Amino acid sequence: MPGTESGYAKNAANLNDLIIRLKTLGPAYQPPKDHFKIEALEKLSKEVEETNRILSKVSPVYSKAVDDQELIFKQLNKLITRSYNYVKVATDNPSELNTAKTLADKLRGVVKKSTSSNAAADGTKLPSQAKTSYDNRIEHLKQYIDVLSTSQIYKPAEEDISIASLQTQLEKMQSSVNNVALIKPDIDDARRNRFNIFYNSQNNLIDTVQGVKTYIKASLKNDHPEKKHILGIPFKRLKM
Repeated sequence: MPGTESGYAKNAANLNDLIIRLKTLGPAYQPPKDHFKIEALEKLSKEVEETNRILSKVSPVYSKAVDDQELIFKQLNKLITRSYNYVKVATDNPSELNTAKTLADKLRGVVKKSTSSNAAADGTKLPSQAKTSYDNRIEHLKQYIDVLSTSQIYKPAEEDISIASLQTQLEKMQSSVNNVALIKPDIDDARRNRFNIFYNSQNNLIDTVQGVKTYIKASLKNDHPEKKHILGIPFKRLKM
């Protein structure tokens, strides 16, 4: 992402550089199409700046929501491990323990590895890199809390792994997911609009400057002092 953002910034800055160079040509710059003219390029530059400004405005809000979400979910694994360890020492019911273990494993993203060439030489299970989605973890935590609530043995003295605290954690997780979901359309729209004006819409930046350069190749002789500079201004088409 940082490299992509840098690419957008360079293309925008280089468009301004191109306009300055073209202005020095004076009457020598008479392109046959209106969207290659100085006035149209200046309008395009302002539109580019506006799309960048809008994205710069919504990006920090979205980034904070995502960071908050990650922090809230990151807290879950240790809590569930401690909670499940309490269940292990408190219950004598194998079925209850197995249900709690299954949900605890899902919450922590623990996946059983089948015996294969991926297993360690001594036959132990390799750690899984699988990650469950935020929505799935919320659903699994709901189920885990339900299991603990119906149990007669889950009464830890530790407040942070109590059912009430786990319920509070669940509410925080749900709120963080909702916050990201509410903000995401704004940044998606801003990114899409910026991408279109740079690379996809009619008379977009890249196609326009390529057309300008083609005209410069036709209109200026090789010994013109500005020709090499104008053609050498780099523009790069990026992926969305």
